[in-house]
Amino acid sequence: MALDEPTDEDVVEEVNGIQVAFDKVIHGQTGGMALEYQETPDGGGLVMTGNQSDCC
Repeated sequence: MALDEPTDEDVVEEVNGIQVAFDKVIHGQTGGMALEYQETPDGGGLVMTGNQSDCC
């Protein structure tokens, strides 16, 4: 995941109220994903959950 501006090659969708840009190559594999905040021993951050695809 990166905090970049979307490019013309991206598909922009809203996930949990947040606009997310997906590369067109992997967009078909991202259905059913959600953004969640998780804390770990190394710190906290956003993770994508809810899909068994190995693309993300």
